[in-house]
Amino acid sequence: MKKLLGAFIVFLCFIGAVVFFVDKGESVLQSKEEVEIGVPGVTGYSITYDSKGTEIPGLWVEPDDIDGKLPLLIHNRGGVGESSLTDAQELINLSYWANQGYVVLATHYRENAEKKFEPTHTEDFVRDVLDIKKVGAELAHVDEERTVMLGYSRGGWMSLLAVQQDMEVDAVAVIGGITDLEQLYLTQPEPVQQQIAQLMGKPGGEQSWYRELAPIHWVEDLVVPTLMLHGERDQTVPVEQARVFADLMERDHDLHRYVEYENGDHGLSLHFDEYAPEVLDWFEKHLEEKGK
Repeated sequence: MKKLLGAFIVFLCFIGAVVFFVDKGESVLQSKEEVEIGVPGVTGYSITYDSKGTEIPGLWVEPDDIDGKLPLLIHNRGGVGESSLTDAQELINLSYWANQGYVVLATHYRENAEKKFEPTHTEDFVRDVLDIKKVGAELAHVDEERTVMLGYSRGGWMSLLAVQQDMEVDAVAVIGGITDLEQLYLTQPEPVQQQIAQLMGKPGGEQSWYRELAPIHWVEDLVVPTLMLHGERDQTVPVEQARVFADLMERDHDLHRYVEYENGDHGLSLHFDEYAPEVLDWFEKHLEEKGK
């Protein structure tokens, strides 16, 4: 009897170990390391997470004091390549939203992890954003059913593309977002054109992604409440692009709001105190409506 009991205990330990290693292997979050932010009340981590077999670098910032489950905010940065990869200001920006009661996750995109990016489908361009939400689903203190998304410039485009690819979020806010990719390419200086071309080639030709990926060509797919903020003096993404897109959104949806800031630059750097409450109100409004 003792031998049978001993064998049974060994069997249970074996099963427990197998389950532990299987679960660990299937985890999307691969690593985390605390980083110094210098902002009271929040903690930040540099992370890597799995996206189709590639470890993607990212950031995770959250409040120190957490009571119950918090909503998830996916933050999509601007820039191509290593832009903002280790920018201290980026951590401070993420900390603001964490201090408002969100767990914030941000990706640094696949081009910072793969030597050569070879997309074959629209989803490939936004896979990193789609998969970072799965990191939130693994965190016990995150309510993934309450998710919002904020994107700046290229990140605005990523946010809209994620929605078009059926990512489930309750509301989106886009600041200086790119909606017409070919028009953007044609208005940029050559160094910026080269950066864009590294990601998606040049406009025209059989392999061009510019029409398929541009939100201006699939406005009807954007069925998530969308707040669009743009600077009147944006020198990177012309305000005319935002105005045309806003008109199309108004034609096809009643789920959007467009706000233009007089003398505002590309990142609305001098208008944070104005636009931050606007974004928070937008998020809270739609999260509350979902809870009713």
